[in-house]
Amino acid sequence: MIKGETLDPDSPDGAAPGEASVIVKLSGVAVVVGLLAGLLAAAFIGVQHGLSHWLWHGLPEMLGESQAPWWLVIALPLIGAGLTAAAIRLPGAGGHGPLDGLSMDIGPREVASVVLAAVAGLSFGAVLGPEAPLIAIGTAAGAVVVRDSASPARQVMMIVGGMAAVGAIFGNPVVTAILLLEMATVAGPKLSSMKVLVPSLVGLAASYSLQVGVGPWVGLGESVLSLPGLPAYPSVPLVDVAWAIPVSLVAAALAVLALRGGTLWRRWGQSRPTGLLLASGAVVGVVAVVVTSVTGVAPTLVVMSGQTAMVDYLGLGSLGVALVVLAGKFVAYAVSLGGGFRGGQIFPAVAMATIVASTISIVSGDAVSAGLIAAAIAAAVAGAMRLPFTAVLLGVVLTISAGGAVAVLAIIGAVVGLVGRLAADHRWPTLMVAESVQTGPSTSKEGA
Repeated sequence: MIKGETLDPDSPDGAAPGEASVIVKLSGVAVVVGLLAGLLAAAFIGVQHGLSHWLWHGLPEMLGESQAPWWLVIALPLIGAGLTAAAIRLPGAGGHGPLDGLSMDIGPREVASVVLAAVAGLSFGAVLGPEAPLIAIGTAAGAVVVRDSASPARQVMMIVGGMAAVGAIFGNPVVTAILLLEMATVAGPKLSSMKVLVPSLVGLAASYSLQVGVGPWVGLGESVLSLPGLPAYPSVPLVDVAWAIPVSLVAAALAVLALRGGTLWRRWGQSRPTGLLLASGAVVGVVAVVVTSVTGVAPTLVVMSGQTAMVDYLGLGSLGVALVVLAGKFVAYAVSLGGGFRGGQIFPAVAMATIVASTISIVSGDAVSAGLIAAAIAAAVAGAMRLPFTAVLLGVVLTISAGGAVAVLAIIGAVVGLVGRLAADHRWPTLMVAESVQTGPSTSKEGA
């Protein structure tokens, strides 16, 4: 482990080695942090995905069922809520809630409760993404490598670790790099210094090398964000330009309204957090049962983040089924956001956006438009996170297999989503907490 006394990124000129020397030293430490954060992130993703698959597929098969029976669909989120409540009682209180913004202030003492709360929620059905706990795991890795709490280098390495870990789920490291730059615009000098950004890139590269391999080693396996089988999209049809704005408005509105609903749900139950968690788990389970009963689709299209069900959303056969699944996903997402579960905002918003885009192909009878999917995804991410460049890149990365023209529609979607979010912030200022980037001492905002 590294003390870090000589790696002060904030030292005045003349009092410490020059900027280039400091960047080089920090980058050397960033390699270690990136590798450690990448390994821990891969382990978390493996455990969380494995447990999710066993609970929602393996366990029903053991019971002789083709999919989870109704009682299990209700029981699993309730059990997850109870386990989350227990994890929140540990030091660190499970970390920040999904409405509290992206945080890079979780240290080794708090990370156990964060991991336990995240696995309990995400695997048992909470409709949230894994990006927030991954960032927490990475920041804890950075704090372990640089142990001196008084050293500014420790805070830098926590940021490096957070970015390196979250890159494990985004796959393409460029997405994470753009995310870091946008977060820097929000946080200001805390993140925008080259003494932070350059080591973060180095740590991200080190982490990504674990996925893709180096030399003869094939790596741990890459997390691929992509929608396979989309029809070719070499140019932008005028009809898609016309549809892009209403589709983006709907996708962004759903993301923003879910945040608003989650905020109100949390406010309603803030005096009884355990009861709120259990109520939220019950709502998620009941909604999934209702959607399955009405439409016949698998309950896994409602529960969890939706990240692994994207192709299924595009294959929904009728407008009525798509709208019922969308409504169920929206309600489950809103109560998961505000109910005390731990996780991120991005992937359920992407899932809802995919359903919105698929409804156009259902109504028109045409093949699903990759451009409209890109627009909807970008709008939803911009609406949820106020990060338009990250939104564009996610929309493009998920649909780029169809052709580069999807970027045009992704940009339209991100702009529409951001404008819609700014309008919502003016109407509901409490939503603005979701854009915060915290890098100071760890605190819990639960119940605030």
